[in-house]
Amino acid sequence: RAGQPEPSARRRVGRKVAVSAGALGLVAAAALVVVQLLGSEGTTPAGMTPHTKAAVFSSWEAKPLSEGTGMPQCSYGAGRLLCARPGAVFALSPADGKLLWHHSVAAGPVSGPPVLSDSLVQLSTNGGSRLEAFDLRSGNEVGKRPLPQGATGRYAGGTALFTGADGTVSGVESKSGRTKWSHRLPGSGTPFLASFGGDPLVYATTTSPDGTRTHVAAVDPGTGAVRWNASLNGVLEPVGSQGGSLAFLSVDRATGEANAVVRYTPGTKTSRRVALPVPRLTPQATVHGDTVYLLATGGSLEAVGLNAGKRRWHIETSVSRGSAPVGDGAHVYFTAADGRLLAFDAHDGHLIGQTRPRLGADADKVTAELPAPVVVDGHVYAAAPDGTVFGVGARNPADW
Repeated sequence: RAGQPEPSARRRVGRKVAVSAGALGLVAAAALVVVQLLGSEGTTPAGMTPHTKAAVFSSWEAKPLSEGTGMPQCSYGAGRLLCARPGAVFALSPADGKLLWHHSVAAGPVSGPPVLSDSLVQLSTNGGSRLEAFDLRSGNEVGKRPLPQGATGRYAGGTALFTGADGTVSGVESKSGRTKWSHRLPGSGTPFLASFGGDPLVYATTTSPDGTRTHVAAVDPGTGAVRWNASLNGVLEPVGSQGGSLAFLSVDRATGEANAVVRYTPGTKTSRRVALPVPRLTPQATVHGDTVYLLATGGSLEAVGLNAGKRRWHIETSVSRGSAPVGDGAHVYFTAADGRLLAFDAHDGHLIGQTRPRLGADADKVTAELPAPVVVDGHVYAAAPDGTVFGVGARNPADW
């Protein structure tokens, strides 16, 4: 068995959260206004592999802090692992796990991994009610600002993006707090915003009231200009972009089950739908090349080939709760709730290797969303419930 069952809980993929119009005005005036990472030129989110020069690397594990609880959430930027957990934000050396700096923050939940922009490490803390910024090199706090009740945002391309209850989206310069643009985007209702590493555009999606259509607008985050927009069949949730095409999960609105993978190519204005043989409950997904990898609640892991138009493989991992999967072409990785990092062959899905469990004192608590592994230049970094962050080589997971 690839793992043992854990308590089942899953946040639905692509949950849409609106911010009130009044809160939007307050947030736009903030000097530091980043809430949740969508992807930036400075920080590498889970699954992205920057082209950096490989160094001599040995597996390591570190438990750098005593304060705070829960699984650290990490990203990669400027040669550092940038991590956060309730109570602390810190930077580690990716070569050996050495603690470079740390700073105490509020003990409430953090909203995703830190974001790196303009040499500032930015983090939403205290359950998303406060924004804090730290110097990349020293870890010194350089800014702290409370956010209005219910305010949420997204970040892409050096711009903080905020959505009002009336559907208006505003782009705010992350360092100065200057509003660069503010207007409604094509489509009806309040849009959900998503972006993906290596893609300069942000995608705004809205679903028709009857659930029959999804409107997609591709937006330049710096200017607010709409590069293209389309109206597609069904309830679609974007999961990745590749080669100028956008990949979605087609979701049953009533059950939350994904029933197909859809690829839309704006250059030709064509879409391709690949049905899943079995609907999957609230899957998390990632795109690598022409393949979409899905991990559903209950541990079903599968690969769908978009060019071939069919499912390539499927395996039941027996891990009832896992993170979003991450692919690097050779392997597919995800983290289990007990702290194990698992690796599967990207070509046929068989289990290749896994690390040991690292449970800790809070193992009985259910984490709303498990942090995905970070893949950087042939190395994989992951976190565990006991507060450990560890790094392993990606070349041969059987040796973990």
